Amino acid sequence: MLAVELAGLAGWTAADVSDVYYLALLYHMGCTSAVAAQSRLGAGDDVSVRRWMSEADYADRPELVRIAVTKLARTWGLSGLAQGVAGFATAGRDLPEAYANIAEVAARLSQRLGASPRVTKSLWHAYGRWDGKIFPSLPSGEGLSPAARLVHLVHVAQTYHQVGGVDVADAVVRQRSGTEFDPELARLWLQNSHDLLRTLPRESVWDQALGAEPEPHRRVGPSHLDEVSGALADFVDLASPFTRGHSMHVARLAEAAALNAGLNAHEVATVRRAAEVHDLGMVSVPNRVWTKRGPLNPAEWERVRLHTYHSQRILSLAGPLRASASVAGLHHERLNGSGYHRGLPANAMPLTARVLAVAEIYQSMSEDRAWRPALKPEEATRQLRAEVAASGLDARAVDAVLIAAGQPRPTGRSGRAWPAGLTDREMDVLREITLGLANKQIAGKLHVSQATVHTHVINLYGKIGVNTRAGATLYAFEHDLIDSPSH
Repeated sequence: MLAVELAGLAGWTAADVSDVYYLALLYHMGCTSAVAAQSRLGAGDDVSVRRWMSEADYADRPELVRIAVTKLARTWGLSGLAQGVAGFATAGRDLPEAYANIAEVAARLSQRLGASPRVTKSLWHAYGRWDGKIFPSLPSGEGLSPAARLVHLVHVAQTYHQVGGVDVADAVVRQRSGTEFDPELARLWLQNSHDLLRTLPRESVWDQALGAEPEPHRRVGPSHLDEVSGALADFVDLASPFTRGHSMHVARLAEAAALNAGLNAHEVATVRRAAEVHDLGMVSVPNRVWTKRGPLNPAEWERVRLHTYHSQRILSLAGPLRASASVAGLHHERLNGSGYHRGLPANAMPLTARVLAVAEIYQSMSEDRAWRPALKPEEATRQLRAEVAASGLDARAVDAVLIAAGQPRPTGRSGRAWPAGLTDREMDVLREITLGLANKQIAGKLHVSQATVHTHVINLYGKIGVNTRAGATLYAFEHDLIDSPSH
């Protein structure tokens, strides 16, 4: 909003103002590519480092020392002191390279999202300086993209405004005019900053920011949605060496499994997109949590549990992605209510979400993690089957994913481990009980004797701990056994 207003005050054309708007929105699109360097500075807390280092003038060594002493050192602790000091010692080399990575990744991802060529080019210059310092590969002065010069100035000024108010923001712009910032744009900011910042809402700017979008609005057509979700997948996966390609692999596996499970074309597309964007909320969690080798503490677990919530909330703000958002938000739920972030029961889990949950688990188990090496396919299969037996995962979804992953089809009539050790035939009898059929009717339907059905009923009652048909039916509801055919 500030960048658009400042560009208007500069008398720029409508096309230039439009470029400024989208450039400001996409300014940090490459931030996940810098997680490794930022993590080294903050003992793994890249989220805080990203915020703190937004204030820095990288050509001002004393200022970098101030940030290190007043902010970074607090995160190091005794255990992370050596890593933090070493990270800061190499910051002069690592951080410029990290920001160059951000610019390149942002440019490439923005192109996939549908940004104009001028916006994409400006993103290459996003962190360039007027004096040419720090980033020698970029042009300086008038050679820098005007939109990049303006958005960069506004970004830094707004950061300092949040920290200390308009006077602090103005002082920084005045101090860096002619070095980091275009002096003419700095002068324009200083002449108008109080009016610009006075009209800025103190809380959410969402509606106002959307309203500030210059005409003509850039729209994403339905045919481009897959490119958008694919770009978001790569944006997330760049954050950690353990997740490189993870989201796209999950998407391919989930798509094939959804077809195996008999979902229609619309549902398959929803599952695929949900798989691509399912981990978007991971960016809200410090990298140290994802790379920790030992068990997570309660605070860390809470942050992990919320990443599914953040994924769903972010994506649900875009109407065309709302269906995928709902599925993505369920990818860590389990049928027995033991999952997160909502702990939903089986009847709240559509088959699309069940397929995604299994695909995500299988793919994750097939990849290295900080706390364990990748599992072999047979071990991953064994664990999935055990989850079915514990009523955590849907048997149909597990079969569909394993087939999609090239694992052997189960042997026997179902090859599944039913809850409480029920056999296939006892499952058949239980399903008929839920339909309200008497033993004689069940016998006729299953082509066995009435005495055999009676024996199966007694056995299954004992296994599942019930005494009545209503109790058996409720058990079937609770364990999602109504609509899971055994053959």
